[in-house]
Amino acid sequence: MSKHPSKGKKPRFDEKETAVSRLPPPPPSGLPVMPRPFEVNDVRDDGGTFVNVEATPDERAALAQAYDLQEVATLTARFNLVRRGKTIDVKGRVKARITQVCVVTVEPFESHVDEEVDLTYASEAQVAEAWERIAKAEASGTNAPVEDPPDVIAEGRIDLGLLTAETLSLSLDPYPKKPGVAFEAPEEPAADPEESPFALLARLKKDGGPGVA
Repeated sequence: MSKHPSKGKKPRFDEKETAVSRLPPPPPSGLPVMPRPFEVNDVRDDGGTFVNVEATPDERAALAQAYDLQEVATLTARFNLVRRGKTIDVKGRVKARITQVCVVTVEPFESHVDEEVDLTYASEAQVAEAWERIAKAEASGTNAPVEDPPDVIAEGRIDLGLLTAETLSLSLDPYPKKPGVAFEAPEEPAADPEESPFALLARLKKDGGPGVA
């Protein structure tokens, strides 16, 4: 079966919303844990392509394990795909309710994720050209700002599930703390202001300190 619809048979969408509800089988090791590939040929020209993504319980459990979280209670996303010539703009929001462990109190606490997404996708050739421009700019030593390269459209698809999972990952604090809790470094013992350098040396000799003959 062809991956893309044949000419003259391109599917049309009467609804303004397209829900990615097909649940593929668990992916082999090394592949994204929640794939939601979306065909770029299905992106409408009028900008009315909206896609909803929701992680299944198994996917949330896998993500919790991968990101060292106690729980991913909910994970949803809503994207708007807009065609810009040969590129596709993807804008939207990723929301999640997660449980982390505080690095200070070692107690679990719940937090909410609400991240904005604004990315551009392009063909492999366009992405390669963008990286070449960046390399030339860096080699020339110019201080002019350089745009980030677009993400790759792989085999005519954009994986919105992978985008959702990566957005969640990038939003996580590597050292999560409960609201209102601050890390306090242990106090170092204060030196005795009355102890002279000679007294300190004598004490080190008595204690057999390192480097003392």
